[in-house]
Amino acid sequence: MTVRFENTIRISLFTLGFSALATQVFLIRECFSVFNGNELVIGIVMANWMLLTGAGAYIARFYCRMKGRLTFLLFLQFLFSILPILMLLKLDLWKADSLPAGTIPGLIPVIRSMLLFQLPFCLLNGFLFVAFVYELSEVRMKNALSVSYTLETVGGMVAGILVNVFILTFSGIYTGLHAVLFINLMVCMLFCLTSASRLQKFIMLPVSLLFMVVPFFADLDAYTVKLFYPDQQVIYHKYTPYGKLDVTMNARQLNYFENGLLLFSSRNEIGNEESVHFAMAQHPNPETILVVSGGISGTLTEILKYNPARIDYVELDPAITDIGRKYSKILDNKRIHVIHADARRFIRHSNEKYDVVLINLPEPLSLLINRYYSREFLVDLKKVLNPGGVICESLPASSDYMSKKAAATNSTLVQTLKTRFRIVMILPGQRNYFLASDSALSSDIPDLIRQRGISTVYVNPWYLDVNSLKERSEYIHSHLNTTAEVNSDFRPLAFFLQMRYWNSMFEWSLPVSLIFILVLLVVIVFTLNRITVGLFTGGFTASSLQLMILVSFQVIYGYVFLATGIILALFMAGLAAGAFSFPRLIPVPSEKDYLRVQFTLAFYSLGFPFVILALNLPGFSEFLVRIIFIFLIISLSFIIGLEFSLASALGRRGITEKVSSGYSADLFGSAFGAIATILLLLPFLGMVNSCLVIALMNLFSAGFLFLRPKIL
Repeated sequence: MTVRFENTIRISLFTLGFSALATQVFLIRECFSVFNGNELVIGIVMANWMLLTGAGAYIARFYCRMKGRLTFLLFLQFLFSILPILMLLKLDLWKADSLPAGTIPGLIPVIRSMLLFQLPFCLLNGFLFVAFVYELSEVRMKNALSVSYTLETVGGMVAGILVNVFILTFSGIYTGLHAVLFINLMVCMLFCLTSASRLQKFIMLPVSLLFMVVPFFADLDAYTVKLFYPDQQVIYHKYTPYGKLDVTMNARQLNYFENGLLLFSSRNEIGNEESVHFAMAQHPNPETILVVSGGISGTLTEILKYNPARIDYVELDPAITDIGRKYSKILDNKRIHVIHADARRFIRHSNEKYDVVLINLPEPLSLLINRYYSREFLVDLKKVLNPGGVICESLPASSDYMSKKAAATNSTLVQTLKTRFRIVMILPGQRNYFLASDSALSSDIPDLIRQRGISTVYVNPWYLDVNSLKERSEYIHSHLNTTAEVNSDFRPLAFFLQMRYWNSMFEWSLPVSLIFILVLLVVIVFTLNRITVGLFTGGFTASSLQLMILVSFQVIYGYVFLATGIILALFMAGLAAGAFSFPRLIPVPSEKDYLRVQFTLAFYSLGFPFVILALNLPGFSEFLVRIIFIFLIISLSFIIGLEFSLASALGRRGITEKVSSGYSADLFGSAFGAIATILLLLPFLGMVNSCLVIALMNLFSAGFLFLRPKIL
């Protein structure tokens, strides 16, 4: 019986890690869709996850004193099994009820809502880990934290691989959640058979079977998609490796949504003409054209009016052009070459030269889009432009009234363009169109169109007033800051300025929010001792650098949505390897070993940004870049896993209290690391200075241990 129960606890720990990471990946991906592909949501989800899981672990310090522990544990396991699917369903219902298609919430509502949605599951996650460690330690009659931590992280590693490679490749999120529910209930039944009374078995076994079967008769994915787009016909819905793609039809207009963000719409004559003719008319003879996204919206038709020799149309997701071919024959034109690739990497390796480059992307509301408004992108783009070439980007319109925050974003983009182009002009329309070239640019678009004899509906002398266009353009330029900072890949000012502009539409106070976070941080710090301070700092370091790895992958490759599960799986693999290697590398744990680990984290943090910056330079092979990313992830998590196991071997506290305080300190640190990195460190300091701050934190925690030699 004891052996069977021990094996059940081991399986439960593995399943706990599997379910937690699978649910985290599903949640992050669904939040990408709900919140328009904004990578800030990764930091918010991770911060809430760590904070609440840490709180659950801290509460579990009282588990050993409870009566009827196993009955209570069985009930919590069952509850843990059904919460993931309920959490994501509640998120989608909230989106459908509170956020009509095309709208986005403020930052505070996002944080508050996500905190409430994650609260039950994450509290149980932290509580169950401590409870399982205690039960396994009781059975083995020795500290089982290291082996428990290994089992949980291996479960997470397996989940990351399976979710990324199989579940989300061949099915949707709710299918994956059904699988997680089924696995958890199977383990719950096993736990019931090995430890429950007859009455408990009589109740729990049929209830578990019922919850296994019922969800498979409901197509929750199709149900929620229809809720997202009321009064529209959803003609296409698919999870692709690059995000969730939805195409809707309304009055014969096709609307293309990726991760909930409207990419473009068909039959938008004014928008199509402005995005093409404002730039194309500037060039005397545009022969070769590069179009980044949005070609099937109608812009390719407008470009063909100039009779170019070649149009290269780059779209990352093949599903977008596949659905476009069903409703338009424009891509059958032999002069149009469709290229499915990340435009950044295509441009970097392209041997073609272009006269005009049209970047038809939304404003930088995500780090993915910010890459196309950065200084590094312009360096690569300038190399593929012919002399006198013209490029065009755009931001939301602001010619009638420009707030200070809108002016800041426009100013940053102008100053960034000026780092590579002699002339930059803003022409207002449905959007603010930024034209850049080393040759002269004219705002008299109607006259340029008239001289070419091109037939248009809107951009022509009879509809578009040139004097009004010039006045509105001058109004925008008059409000720009000529000393604005430049936007870059690893200090994405355009993204954060756009976020600030977005948040200015909602009532919230940054100082009040920061004071609240600071007070919470002080409360947590006062619960730490000289050992758990190191774990708090280690957790802060792990989540901060993990987020920077995700951001860096997004900057370099442009599809972190595809790689999230694999990155988290690699991180779990490193944690498991660190915990597993601990007794072999450090057979006799000591404070000096703990100091060495913290110094190692400090030096790792110092070197990290320079490796990342080097990877973004031209010349690195794809294979080498991927290998270095894998090494960075695994080496970081290996050190963290080693540190956690080492800390658990120091001190004289009881197993439950030691596991609870150590695990919660690690998770609290991870929570603050995630939120600080996304909201403060990266936007205000950039990657290099942020890593310097992290290194100093690790040196401080090492000094704290050195100056206070008494172990608690």
